[in-house]
Amino acid sequence: MVDDLVIRGTTKLMGLIGDPIQQAKTPSAINPIFAARGADIACVPLHVPADNLSMAWAGLNAMSNLVGFGITLPHKQAAVGLCDSLDPIAARVGAVNLVRRERDGSFRGYQFDGKGFVRGLLSKGVVIENRKVLMVGAGGAAVAIAFALVEAGADSITVSNRTIKKAEVLAELVNADFGRQVAKVGSDTPQAGQLVINATFLGLRETDALPLDPHTLHRGMTVAEVIAQPEITPLLAFAATKGIETHSGIHMINGQVGLIADHICEIWA
Repeated sequence: MVDDLVIRGTTKLMGLIGDPIQQAKTPSAINPIFAARGADIACVPLHVPADNLSMAWAGLNAMSNLVGFGITLPHKQAAVGLCDSLDPIAARVGAVNLVRRERDGSFRGYQFDGKGFVRGLLSKGVVIENRKVLMVGAGGAAVAIAFALVEAGADSITVSNRTIKKAEVLAELVNADFGRQVAKVGSDTPQAGQLVINATFLGLRETDALPLDPHTLHRGMTVAEVIAQPEITPLLAFAATKGIETHSGIHMINGQVGLIADHICEIWA
């Protein structure tokens, strides 16, 4: 509960950087975990516009009571080049969603989007194994999720993105890593029975266009989001009216906050 959070002069800080940041769910999800563990750590949102990332990074590094920070859109890939070191998973997917201050004071990048997304799906009984996936979007979260889905047994992943080159890069990364043609570039028209994932930021604002034509969605599919706020995006709302299984992005947040808290507390609790 937020009421259990007490800020003291001794409190260590964990930030969450993004642009925008108003939609962030991580602070409200992770602070109760810190409190339950008796860790004097508080997570706060920090609005860092894309053009100011390098400047903000230097400032964050200078704050000696900052133990790390989560990273959301649009910084996940840009942060890779700013970290002092990378965890193997973050290096593998080329995107970071947690930076931890290590014992030597350096910033190390980690990646939990993929594991968190898969854990969220499985917690709600969504089938992944032997299933075909359509992923709309090819940003940092999409790359991590694609790797995690293949590891969880997905049959294949079709990547659709406004910038085709980014979709091609994602597919090539996945195929090279797994040594087989499991990912490909394709259209955003889903096929029967697919797990359909919106991995774009479309849906954060009421004025956003839908990430795909909702009339191409049918029963037997599952429509999943990476967007956690709003918990029910316009895409999910439309799918629900057609009796289609839906999955909110809040489950990805819930699936990874425990892992993130573990990593922070490992050193700083």
